[in-house]
Amino acid sequence: MKKILLLLAMITGIVFLSCDSDSDDEAATGEIVIKAFDAPFQGNVEHIYLHIVAVSVHKAVAGSASDTSAQWIVLSEADTTIDFLELVNGEMATLIHSQLGMGQYSQLRLLLGDGSSIVVDGVAHDLQVPSGSESGVKLNLGFFINADEIIEIYLDFDAERSINKHPIQERYILQPTFRVFKSVLSGTISGTVVDSVGNGLQDVSIYAVSNGDSVTTLTNTDGNYKLILLAGNYAVSAASYDLMADTVYQNIAIDAEENVVNLNFVMN
Repeated sequence: MKKILLLLAMITGIVFLSCDSDSDDEAATGEIVIKAFDAPFQGNVEHIYLHIVAVSVHKAVAGSASDTSAQWIVLSEADTTIDFLELVNGEMATLIHSQLGMGQYSQLRLLLGDGSSIVVDGVAHDLQVPSGSESGVKLNLGFFINADEIIEIYLDFDAERSINKHPIQERYILQPTFRVFKSVLSGTISGTVVDSVGNGLQDVSIYAVSNGDSVTTLTNTDGNYKLILLAGNYAVSAASYDLMADTVYQNIAIDAEENVVNLNFVMN
């Protein structure tokens, strides 16, 4: 009888320890930081305002592929409007800095409001979002967050691919396109574009191409540029309407968390 009671006590203890462990896992938190930036929009576009009303993450549930609302965790419901055309050449806006429970996550979701707009030649136009205000923009990104870990995620808004002008009417349609990746998997390239006498050239297009996919930016008023890129090998070039660059950089290797500098161009 004593042996039976001892065995029951041991089993009960194991159950309590297991429950405590599960409870500790559920209570353990890390931090998530989401930063946003953009590539410049060519043409007479002065501002692109995105109205974001909520940001959520989707927690993966073992053995379930369902998409129930219970699995979406709202990180923020702050009503935020960001001018993405200000977030170029390395400039970023912190969209989220929040605690997040330890575990595996599979998606981000941006819920857009009805206040998005584009300013062209000084005139503001509403950006129409097909179904975006209802279901949100879902972005696939798998990541695991540990207790006391800080995960930083980059959202690269591709304005050129996201905004379409109606062929007849004076209205613009927003179909948001983002690249999303963990910051630890990315690096940067930077440099300066000058003319033959050393003056910085503004609004020169810089292209970084890898496996057929390109990321672009425009030089600023001093001729400087900076691109945030996933680690990989890139061909980097500069282009202008009436000038030719002196070089094209081939097979530029960018390692994670590496900053490759002085990819400079002279244009004639």
